[in-house]
Amino acid sequence: ISYPYQMTLGAIQDNRLIYEMGKQIANDFKRMGMHVNFAPDADINNNPKNPVIGFRSFGDNKYNVAAKVGAYMNGLQDNDILVSLKHFPGHGDTDVDSHFDLPQLPFDRSRLDSLELYPFRELIRQGASGVMVAHMNIPALDPTPHLPSTLSKPIITGILRNELQFKGLIFSDAMNMKGVVKYFPDGEADLMGVIAGNDVIELSENTKRAIKLIRKAIHQKRISPQQINASVKKILLAKYWLGLNNYQPVKTDHVVEDLHRPEAMALNQKLADAAVTVLNSDSMLKKMDFSKKTAIISIGPKDLTLLQKELGPRFSNSMNFIVSKNATSSDINNVVNELKNYQQIILALYDTRKRPAPVLDYNNEVKLLAAQIAGMNSIVTVFANPYSIAGLPGIENAKTLIMNFQSGNEMEKASVKVITGEIKASGKMPVSVNTFYKKGYGIAQE
Repeated sequence: ISYPYQMTLGAIQDNRLIYEMGKQIANDFKRMGMHVNFAPDADINNNPKNPVIGFRSFGDNKYNVAAKVGAYMNGLQDNDILVSLKHFPGHGDTDVDSHFDLPQLPFDRSRLDSLELYPFRELIRQGASGVMVAHMNIPALDPTPHLPSTLSKPIITGILRNELQFKGLIFSDAMNMKGVVKYFPDGEADLMGVIAGNDVIELSENTKRAIKLIRKAIHQKRISPQQINASVKKILLAKYWLGLNNYQPVKTDHVVEDLHRPEAMALNQKLADAAVTVLNSDSMLKKMDFSKKTAIISIGPKDLTLLQKELGPRFSNSMNFIVSKNATSSDINNVVNELKNYQQIILALYDTRKRPAPVLDYNNEVKLLAAQIAGMNSIVTVFANPYSIAGLPGIENAKTLIMNFQSGNEMEKASVKVITGEIKASGKMPVSVNTFYKKGYGIAQE
């Protein structure tokens, strides 16, 4: 089962659904014999060009982020799964992917305290069991050149452990990422990560080498035995909390069926239904006439979509169109000429890539087609990253714009329900994408 991205969940107004998702994910983890979820993501994505966080964040409102991370966290912890809030002290306003290089967070301490650190501070107060430290260079917190926060004692021990009084497990981000090994190769990053105060080193490039270097550093008195013992005791306490002192092997029969249990599948649809957001106006939804000649158009997919399959039979006179994201001018002209024969249009825009990027990969002619159709008597429903609508000039002219935040069967079903009047959209934008669509905006249907 795949639950919605955090950006999609950021549109939901009832955080009890997020808590229930945390509970269901905890059940999934326990069913598979896992104990630590490297989640939730507590970053505030206030940089639309962020290449590594984006849809992994609940949005750009620090209060909404903290509230939803708290609901997800408590759903996990109340059901015996450890969390790892990430990426401390906040990876939301970077334009470099730390998998490939070292990002820099150039802000002063006042800005970091008021924004980036806000969710972490609030959730540590609520009893977070784990925090993951990011690979970022942050001069305001540690001026050492090229030093990632993962290897910084002033950041990990000084701020996270001492200032914020965090008593739980401190995890490094993956130690095979270029953001850390670019400047500290050959196992030096693993050693420095332990010296800085991490309790758990995640994904070392070479575990045996790391252990050897850490043992040597203990003998050289670069690391005290007391520090190692403190981390080991925390890890053992976590294992006792999880009940691993009474370990029971996982039963491997019927795992797939148990992970796709009816209550989990039903919750997944509830989450999609609660996230769907209506923008501009719901005027087209109020006057939807299922007897009118209707064109149902999908841009992006290569085959008939679930939306088309479910909506088509509802109309007494409808036709499905599939437009490639790289359609030629000739193909587009044919579609435009054909649309003159229809009284109303439902246009669905899809991001068909594995991960929804901030900009749709349509060619310019197809983007112009989307804008042209939006100006007709149309409903436009978007199954893509919310930032993508900023790259579609003219989309704001649609009489009704429905935002679903990502592709997926549950999202398509939610859109069908809104169009047919089965449910009322209640979502709100989790981020600001342009002057038309700002965070917190959404038409509350009555």
